[in-house]
Amino acid sequence: MLSINKRMFLTVFYQRLFPCSSFCNGYSIKLSSVSNRNNNKRHRTSSSSTLYHHHHPHHSHRTNPNKTANQTNTLRRLFQPIDIKPVTSNDKLDAKSSKDSNTNIGQELTGGKTLDRNALLRIITDFYRREEIKQLATDQGLDIRLYQDAYVSFRKFCIQSTVLPVDLHIVFNDIILGSGHVTDIFPYFLRHAREMFPHLTCMEDLKQISDLRDPANWYPDARAIQRKIIFHAGPTNSGKTYHALQRYMNSESGVYCGPLKLLASEVFYKTNAAGTKCDLVTGEERRFADPEGKPANHVACTVEMTNLTTVYEVAVVDEIQMMRDPQRGWAWTRALLGLQAKEIHLCGEKSTIRLVQDLMVTTGDNIEVREYQRLTKLNYQDRALETFDNVKTGDCFVCFSKNDIFHITRELERRGHQVAVIYGSLPPGTKLLQAQRFNDPNDTCKIMVATDAIGMGLNLSIKRIIFYSLLKPQLNEQGEKEKDTVTTSQALQIAGRAGRFASAFPDGEVTTFRRDDLPLLKDIVSRHVETIKRAGLHPTAEQIEMFAYHLPKHSLSSLIDIFVVLSQLDDSLFFMCNVEDIKFLADIIEHVPLPLRARYTFSCAPINKKMPFVCTMFLKYARQFSRSEPTTFDWLAKQIDWPFEVPNTIMDLVHLEEVFDCLDLYLWLSFRFPDMFPDKELVRGIQAELDQIIHAGVQNIVKLIYRMNRIEDAKDVAVTTSNTEKTAEAVAVVSEDIQFIDKPLTNVSSIRSIIGLEEELDIQTNDSTAIPSQDNKIEKQQKDEKLSTSLTMNTHKVLHSYLNALKTQAETRGHEFDETEDLIKQLISKGLLSQRSVDKLEKQLATFHDNDKRSNKKRDVNKANIFDIHNKKSKRK
Repeated sequence: MLSINKRMFLTVFYQRLFPCSSFCNGYSIKLSSVSNRNNNKRHRTSSSSTLYHHHHPHHSHRTNPNKTANQTNTLRRLFQPIDIKPVTSNDKLDAKSSKDSNTNIGQELTGGKTLDRNALLRIITDFYRREEIKQLATDQGLDIRLYQDAYVSFRKFCIQSTVLPVDLHIVFNDIILGSGHVTDIFPYFLRHAREMFPHLTCMEDLKQISDLRDPANWYPDARAIQRKIIFHAGPTNSGKTYHALQRYMNSESGVYCGPLKLLASEVFYKTNAAGTKCDLVTGEERRFADPEGKPANHVACTVEMTNLTTVYEVAVVDEIQMMRDPQRGWAWTRALLGLQAKEIHLCGEKSTIRLVQDLMVTTGDNIEVREYQRLTKLNYQDRALETFDNVKTGDCFVCFSKNDIFHITRELERRGHQVAVIYGSLPPGTKLLQAQRFNDPNDTCKIMVATDAIGMGLNLSIKRIIFYSLLKPQLNEQGEKEKDTVTTSQALQIAGRAGRFASAFPDGEVTTFRRDDLPLLKDIVSRHVETIKRAGLHPTAEQIEMFAYHLPKHSLSSLIDIFVVLSQLDDSLFFMCNVEDIKFLADIIEHVPLPLRARYTFSCAPINKKMPFVCTMFLKYARQFSRSEPTTFDWLAKQIDWPFEVPNTIMDLVHLEEVFDCLDLYLWLSFRFPDMFPDKELVRGIQAELDQIIHAGVQNIVKLIYRMNRIEDAKDVAVTTSNTEKTAEAVAVVSEDIQFIDKPLTNVSSIRSIIGLEEELDIQTNDSTAIPSQDNKIEKQQKDEKLSTSLTMNTHKVLHSYLNALKTQAETRGHEFDETEDLIKQLISKGLLSQRSVDKLEKQLATFHDNDKRSNKKRDVNKANIFDIHNKKSKRK
């Protein structure tokens, strides 16, 4: 019917089937060559090994055999097959075709004969069983399980379809007539398999993108510089960081990369005090030494914020042993390999020397090692403390849980001691103020209770370290938490905080609280520190974007999983950092419509996933961003219940710590999306205010615990008994506590709702269901009015709180202020504040006041409406 040469038609379809591949030009030759060596084994290497990876002449790469063995099962789980439905006469084979869908072109080309289904079944089964076909499928990325799934789907498609694709129909007809070979089906089988598993078309590209075996070559600008690496190795309090910072301060340009904001801030203040202008860059803040905002030649930053595009004379990377950290190790690896500096000074433990030397072989840089000894004596005592009655001035208890902190603090204050408290989730300002109390010889606070947060970042005058426990939750490379004894490195780091050169206690002492722990501690510190063998790596945003280009239907969490599975690492030098936190945040905002780059940036936010309120605010930030609505100070104030109140229980304190983290998250996002998070100066102001409130709460932490216990006791009494006398006692306890707290009467109902006594005592609460709908509306308007008035009254405190916080931090570092002079001018003259920051804050406050005026007009209208409603009610009465 149609005068088309059948072979020419097939040739055209082959070319259309694989337009970008040379497979069809020689697939028959390859088939014969495979069949001629059925029993010969071949050594295969991935294309990524030959095209994208160059072995260093001095170092051979090793891969993890366990990962290779488990990769197949993991990929099969990650790549879910797409169901391909059989084609019936009512379906169009080509959506662009204008021909009648009921026309079977393949049948017309083969003389109008219908294909026998039994013959098709025999052909497909024979095709599936051939060894050369299985080998070809393996070469194309189809392992045995994927091959089986593709075969079942292909057989179902061919048998149940009433209309086959034209080219496939012709090939089947030729095989039935004896003019074709069963292996001719392979191109069409492969096409079907690639429709089922889209990753097969780009597997080699994905492997090349995730090839992490030569990270040194990611930084060609750094490789173009002949760098000199100077490793300052030594224990705590050995002066290694001091010598590195002296070279940094005396250089023409430099960058300091520290593990904590506290350390970066300390270097920022010290460098400026020494007469060298230095800027501060952290994830949440950028502070200029120059009042006009001109960048200085020296920068103190957290290691994640290291700028790899600027050329420096000297770079200092502190705590280089953190390369082994399962969460953040990638940041130290990135800084070491990518910094453009003539001199790079590394400060850290001796256990890292071998790893750094091996890494410098891959970069071609020279390395010099300078070893230091501890400047003061450290004595491990032969007796444990055993009782809190044996404490003395300069003691520091170290424990690894908040519950232990609360217990120890309560016991010490019960014995008349004032206690400074430091733990990880406290704001940096609160930690500094607590450290100042402890270090001040004129302060009555002489005992400290802390977690291992004191291991770095704080200068403390500690006479004796007391390990309350040696069990510490540890994170392994898989991100799983395990409770185990502290490592030798951790024990030495913490114990080394006792005794400090040029302090009130130059010689340090170390012991344990429990007698049984003392032999174990001595055994731990006597062990040889385990050599650090591998550094952390991490997928970049660009790599994830390239993955998303090839796999557009996958979620961000799934893309990260696939990247980790396919990634190729030199396991002798590197490991993949834990990505579970990123995946957790990515899953939270999966349903929020965001561009991929913005989604990845949000998912990299440094927040604690164990804090529900912070995770909730994170989701709200993402929703605001997706709606292209700027997250303003006015919006944020309503979400976090600003203005803040002094905490009355330990749970209030924990909540305020979470609110502080929410403000930190806002500032972190404001540096990445400045247009969508515009009010960073206002937020920084209320964050300074909140820091002071949390500090006040920590100073009274025992009272907060006591109040919480009394409320919990009252709750237990109310729930476990219906006795009238006991219920009355519970109410008396609550009433007494409320009076003790001296809170407004409006807070009584909220406290009672926590206790759960309303039904037993018939207490009248503000239940919205008992208020008529109109009155409910009035109440809502009055509540909004009250909030707006509160915001107006407290907005002027923001600038005042911010300036006072800066003043307090400066005083802890030795600065003096004249109370008779203007505080802003003094801060600017000392280089602690820029005029531009003040102008921005005042401008944002003015904008806030303008918005408030508009809301006042709306409030006046609401008042008029309320007045009319009351008039109507009185008339009805």
